Amino acid sequence: MRFITILLLFTQVIFAQKTISGKVLSKETGTSLSGVFVRDTKTENWTISDKDGNFSITIPYFQDIELNFSILGKKEINQIVNNGQNNITVYLEDNTLHLKEVTVTANKERKYSELTLGTNAINNVQAFSLDDVLQQLPGQTTTTFDLNKYKNIVFRTASIHTDAKAFGTSFMINDIPISNNENMQALSPNTLSGGNDFGKGQNRFSNPNLGVDLREISTNTIEEIKVIQGIPSAKYGDLTSGLVLITTKVGNSPYRVSASIRDATSELNLTKGVKLNENNSMNFGVNFLDSKADPRDNLMSYQRVSGSLAWKTTDKYSKVKNTLNLSLRSNIDDIKHDPDKIAADVVKNEKQGVSVSNNLMWKPSNLWLDGININTGFSYDRQFSRRERWINRALTAATDSKEEGIHEAFVLPSQYTSISTVEGIPISTFVNLETTKTITNKANWIHSLSFGLSGRSSSNKGEGRKSSAVGLLNYYVLDDGGDTKLGYRDYDFNRTRTETQFSAYLEDRVYKKFKEDEILNIDYGVRYENQSGNISLQPRINSSYSFNKTVRIRGGFGLSSKAPSLNQLYTGDRYLDRLLGNGIYVNPGVYQKAWILTVVTSGDNLNLKPSKSYKTEGGIDVNLPFANINLTGYYNKLTNGFTGQQVPVSKEIPKVNITTNGTEMPTYEVVGTDNLYYLTNTIQNNTNSEDMGIETIINFRKIKALNLDVSVNASYVRSKDFSKTVTYSASTNLLSTERYGVYPSLPTVNENFTASFNFSYHIPKAGLLLSLRSDHFIMRTSYIPTSNYPNGYLDAQLVYHEIPEADRTNSQKYGHIIRGAISDSQNKLDTMLHNFHLRLSKDFLNGFSVSFYSTNFLNLKPYFESNNVKSAYDYYAKFSFGTRLNYQF
Repeated sequence: MRFITILLLFTQVIFAQKTISGKVLSKETGTSLSGVFVRDTKTENWTISDKDGNFSITIPYFQDIELNFSILGKKEINQIVNNGQNNITVYLEDNTLHLKEVTVTANKERKYSELTLGTNAINNVQAFSLDDVLQQLPGQTTTTFDLNKYKNIVFRTASIHTDAKAFGTSFMINDIPISNNENMQALSPNTLSGGNDFGKGQNRFSNPNLGVDLREISTNTIEEIKVIQGIPSAKYGDLTSGLVLITTKVGNSPYRVSASIRDATSELNLTKGVKLNENNSMNFGVNFLDSKADPRDNLMSYQRVSGSLAWKTTDKYSKVKNTLNLSLRSNIDDIKHDPDKIAADVVKNEKQGVSVSNNLMWKPSNLWLDGININTGFSYDRQFSRRERWINRALTAATDSKEEGIHEAFVLPSQYTSISTVEGIPISTFVNLETTKTITNKANWIHSLSFGLSGRSSSNKGEGRKSSAVGLLNYYVLDDGGDTKLGYRDYDFNRTRTETQFSAYLEDRVYKKFKEDEILNIDYGVRYENQSGNISLQPRINSSYSFNKTVRIRGGFGLSSKAPSLNQLYTGDRYLDRLLGNGIYVNPGVYQKAWILTVVTSGDNLNLKPSKSYKTEGGIDVNLPFANINLTGYYNKLTNGFTGQQVPVSKEIPKVNITTNGTEMPTYEVVGTDNLYYLTNTIQNNTNSEDMGIETIINFRKIKALNLDVSVNASYVRSKDFSKTVTYSASTNLLSTERYGVYPSLPTVNENFTASFNFSYHIPKAGLLLSLRSDHFIMRTSYIPTSNYPNGYLDAQLVYHEIPEADRTNSQKYGHIIRGAISDSQNKLDTMLHNFHLRLSKDFLNGFSVSFYSTNFLNLKPYFESNNVKSAYDYYAKFSFGTRLNYQF
């Protein structure tokens, strides 16, 4: 209670300050290092070394000072400044494999539960994209190499609905969000959240509502990746799953050229940092990747071309630091025509875009504030998707009218080429203004306060979904015989409006040392979020308490939310097309005639609310003579998740009588009205889930006699998904009162228990690193129950009637709507599975380095048997190998 009272009621503030001066030198050459970023680890205070390597930083407290020194190409270090020490000299080493210590795994930071992946950890896998790097995290496993479908990620879950949850994973590059909210590359306006995908089999390309496509993010310019699977700072919003903070390279550096090859994938990289003068430096990078699904042909391929330019400038007083970033990108998914399959799809999905961002850090001299930070970003893309297929079918008809009523139909030929396209132009903007101030009271409590305002917008100005003049899309044209079908229509994305988000946050980072090594850290704050009119207050707190150098406990709680995407809000109107009379009236050589009644139902889902996430976690860190052990338990709850739902609709429609008279053209007349009852699709906030688990990271002390580092991570997670969605199944008795059975969704439960070992054999003098990583699948269970017995039914007017619980299993009364053929799905891993991955790297002193990588290098092939059929596990990585050559000069 004493801690809380002091924390919340401090009134007397000490403005005494301490100035620390020093010099930063290169350890290899002893020369001065200019442009080194010097940061106080407890506050937001910073400075930059001048042309002679000198720096001076003001600290608003006197004890436990720790400074962080970082510059491109050098190993980042933290330097303790002892009491009474006002001047220090710091030596930075080249970040190569000749370092004495090289970290090649996800390093657990000391504050809370963040995980950091540095340059060596990024290079520990043959990373063609960010997805390959993130597979090293606890709970993730190495997957089969394949760049011919989109890649996303979700943290701390065993759910089978990972794509939907991945929509809540936030990615920030230099504190600017990468947004997928504007992606509307779903083909049909009549389907549910995912839409029809352009692709082949399971290789889906487009990813609206499914999170950021990690294939688009190359690693050639990434300096560091920080992953927050738990509670994020109040600074960050529009997320529910996790947060990935990416820092890119900026500063003087030599030319670096690399070439990689793996299976049918090749990649080329070029980066260079130029020091223009003492206060200006510039970086550029170029990346090209070409990946084929099968090395034996080029029918399916993915290409990525990207370029980046960063310009960093500082003033001579180290009061201003500004970084301007420009990135250009082009991505193409392509499926060419297979000459042996005349009806095969020909698909292309391409994207070109540009992003501009600016990060300004300013330390004003004449204001009470310590710092003002302004981050702005703008992103513009053009996405174009095209599907072409050969249609060979019986005579059919369709209409392209968007008006409700009776329309003369197009009678389509039995053979034609169907071409459909989608053009999206997603545009996003972001701005964040933050002020910081550090104060210390008489009890030596250090408070680092930050207040910020941010805004973002999402829009799509593309031409939308279109059918080619060659032919209409075949999926929704009508069959013969008067059936009722959903009808495809063109949809202009300019009909959507710009969605906006506004937020404000206030956060206090608290540090207090009571006794020697008895330290309390608390980061607490609140975020105000207005997401297109949906307002919420989101408190967040992270805390840790060190009893001594051996034991520390951690805990946190936080709320966050994720706004729906444009593709979920604006799905387009639903068109129900009904062929009138007896279908298509044909008099060979004279006429082909048909009429379609079109019924229009509004399809936009503007009442969607943001999904919400409630996160809690607790942990303990133990620092033993032989190892550092980190143990974290967590419980996460997701509410208001997005899912599709069918909704009963009734409409009054005209009743039509069609008259035929020999060879004369048929005619129709309206003779009254009738009622039409049908089901249409919407997206609703109907999904909830719970994820609970425990994960551990153990980093053993280096075995110096063997030059061996050993680390272990393990993760157990149990996920429960439950939904308020109901499903409808038509009665097998068309004359019964009960037209549709109504079935509730039942909770699904999944469990995963995985572990990973990493062995690193490192010889610094030789610049040699041998790394062996293992994946262990200890337990995987899945239980998906099916509701065979209806809770109620819809009558002929689609009015819902509840069935008494005692009668729901009465097969004599309701057998025609009991789904007896559908059984529960229950799967369990019968035996543990193991997989092993190898990396061998050699860093030569002449600028060359080479790495060899192999996934599943033992070529293990475990199978399971179901119904006397052997199948491979889809989550078990197959054998693959590759190499990378690097040269710097």
